[in-house]
Amino acid sequence: MNISERNELIGTDASVEVAQQIEPQQARQVQLIQSLWQRLPYKYRQNFEPEVLERGINLLSGEEKQLEIHLAWYREIVSKILLGYFKWMLLLTLLLTIGTYILTQNTFYTALPSLIFLFLLIEGFREYIEYHQWRLVKTNKRLIISLPQRNSWPLVDNIEMGDLPKIIDTNWSNNWFWKIMQFFTGARDVHLSLTAFQFDVNSARVKDALIIPDVMPNDVQMLKELVFTKK
Repeated sequence: MNISERNELIGTDASVEVAQQIEPQQARQVQLIQSLWQRLPYKYRQNFEPEVLERGINLLSGEEKQLEIHLAWYREIVSKILLGYFKWMLLLTLLLTIGTYILTQNTFYTALPSLIFLFLLIEGFREYIEYHQWRLVKTNKRLIISLPQRNSWPLVDNIEMGDLPKIIDTNWSNNWFWKIMQFFTGARDVHLSLTAFQFDVNSARVKDALIIPDVMPNDVQMLKELVFTKK
């Protein structure tokens, strides 16, 4: 077994383990959030979520979805933990707040557990939104990429391409933290380019490419199969 295969197995096992531990608790929280979200008119929701692709909704005549890719599992780990163990996290924050007040009688230290919980809550909310905004969908007619609108968070941008990319290039993340996660899971940033043979100077990175961060290796392989396999 080579290194990439071993990293892929490690990433897969870790994601399955996390999902098994958190999924039952998270499902209830997600259903509540989704039920509240669905009450908003679609004309407003479409500004923040990827384009809905269902039978009779935004799919072209005779179009069928072939592949859907999201970011690696660890890009939503904070939101998964918060949604999965929200009540326990809230209870722990309350107990720490009470304990800190009894021990220190200091306003700042007493508020610290609540401030940390609030920070994690905001970060988890941001992470949850961005994780679900990043999406690549390959159909038999289009390649549709959804991503957060740059400098306009939390708006989303949907890009539709009729042609397949000429280059699919996988690279390490520029962020040191995500680079560490990529090392252990086998995930990579995926660079897509419609123009072949344009690279940055002194680098193997594709020039002017569209970058999808932290994609798991099995998703990259399935995309390559669809793009490069001649019918």
